Amino acid sequence: MPILGRSKDAEYRDAARLLNEGRVQGAIEALRRIIEKNPNHSNACITLAVALMEIQAKPSRESPETIEAFALLDTAAELNPKSPIPHFNMGVMLRNLGLREEALVSFEKALEREERQPLAIANMAEINYELERWEESIRLARLALIRDPGLESAMGWVRVAMRKAGMLDHDGNVISRSE
Repeated sequence: MPILGRSKDAEYRDAARLLNEGRVQGAIEALRRIIEKNPNHSNACITLAVALMEIQAKPSRESPETIEAFALLDTAAELNPKSPIPHFNMGVMLRNLGLREEALVSFEKALEREERQPLAIANMAEINYELERWEESIRLARLALIRDPGLESAMGWVRVAMRKAGMLDHDGNVISRSE
């Protein structure tokens, strides 16, 4: 799930609302008008990038919409270098495109800007699980849960990772490691 920026700008809020309501084409048009008037509107850049990815039935790295979305997130990151939001959304986009290693780099960049991001950490945990890096996936899942215990219901895969890492026996009991 991407993260959208918050703004007091009513025109932007209306465009973001259109996107949240599933009226993606209307959101794209409204966001383009905002950026045309104010090219430095980083929230509009981020939200337009999200909308451009949502409009595609099957996104690919080479599609014009994806290329534009990446450029918009790069612009947003340049406009607001301390913000983790463009990097988080870049990570989500890259992950959705199947570019896991690149996604990990983007999530790391987001965490460099704001270390307390449980969703970035949870995404990194899941990517490591997908890459069969069991122990790293478990470490990151634990960290994400410390920062947001509400994520537990989305992490049913952790017990599988623990079993594959040799941390659970066949009955599902934790194997204690003696030093």
